[in-house]
Amino acid sequence: MINRRVFLKQSVTSALAAGCVPSWAKDSLIDSEDPFFWSVNRLMGMGSASLKGKDPLILTRKTFKAFNKMRVAAWEDGIVISPVSSFRSYSRQKDIFESKFERFQAEGLSRVESVKKIIEYSTIPGTSRHHWGTDIDVIQGKIKVEGDVLLEEHFNSGGAFENLHHWLRDNAANYGFYLVYTNHPERKGFKYEPWHLSYAPEAVPILKRYINKGVYEIASKQKVKGLEVMNSSLKASYLKEQLLDINPILLP
Repeated sequence: MINRRVFLKQSVTSALAAGCVPSWAKDSLIDSEDPFFWSVNRLMGMGSASLKGKDPLILTRKTFKAFNKMRVAAWEDGIVISPVSSFRSYSRQKDIFESKFERFQAEGLSRVESVKKIIEYSTIPGTSRHHWGTDIDVIQGKIKVEGDVLLEEHFNSGGAFENLHHWLRDNAANYGFYLVYTNHPERKGFKYEPWHLSYAPEAVPILKRYINKGVYEIASKQKVKGLEVMNSSLKASYLKEQLLDINPILLP
């Protein structure tokens, strides 16, 4: 007997092929927690359905549950995991990108140089993994640090968050979480981020959906200051290195 989930997928797929999507299917495309039903808008951070929590801890329900389970385990070992950033909307990412672009322009960088500088750490709006509610930036709580808390030096040997770094290295995978941008010497793209975790059981199928729907190409055509310099070469490089040169465990 066919189960309900398979039936829904087959029904929606048939409706899409026929060009007639019933109202219940349109709602599923936006609201279902199954990435199969995720719309392009949701993949780009333009929808926040099925998310749980409040800033700075806003995640999908499954990721939220797994993250809290990991936090409890860390707390029992004397480590406080504190969220810094989780779900990020398209509009918020656009604000970040454009403010950095304007700042780098004011510092004398060319338009191309400004964009290349931005994408060392920040994504083009619509391409951030934080749009999905499966990724989260964390630090070690109850430890005071001056200035920017999301710096590699804080997680290195002798740094303020060294104990958190070691705990995550040894335990995070047990709860489904992995670093996205590792310090592997041959990895390109975004720089090493020892604070950025992704919940693989959800993030992997979402990335597959993202690729299959061609969302990156759609995102790169949006009206965002600086994006006009993204020629075909830069677009191809960004997709290959920034979006896909990540921890292999997180690839579909």
